[in-house]
Amino acid sequence: MNYLLKAFQELSAIESMRVYQLRQQVFMLEQECLYADIDGADPSCLHLLGMQEKQLISYLRIVPPGHHFKEPALGRIIVTPEKRGGNLGPELIRTGIHQCRKIYPNQAISIEAQYPLQTYYEQFGFVALGSVYPVDNIPHIHMKLEFLDES
Repeated sequence: MNYLLKAFQELSAIESMRVYQLRQQVFMLEQECLYADIDGADPSCLHLLGMQEKQLISYLRIVPPGHHFKEPALGRIIVTPEKRGGNLGPELIRTGIHQCRKIYPNQAISIEAQYPLQTYYEQFGFVALGSVYPVDNIPHIHMKLEFLDES
């Protein structure tokens, strides 16, 4: 897997199209959830594209601090349906955490996780905060990965 981390302005037209196609395929069609995926946050975010032979296989965006949470956040975390079940999801999340730590050192990282995936995200050190709440009729929970000073 080859990971590309790009600012929105650095994405080519084809890369942007592939990102939006994948997000639409998973979040709107597969999950049958009609919502505004293009939420205006993308220009402020960094975009992590997992590429395999010029194909977009996985994706997440790094949302800057203060946009959705006080700390930076990982969002729109996706692996293509046909590539799920292996190590690509955990690899994507670990790569996203690593990149986020490089860009925003000494800060916690938040996610707004779909509630059924809470235990999945706990394996990376994320801890649930507060109660479950609906986002576009899907139960979500705020989770945070605290900064650990390893010095």
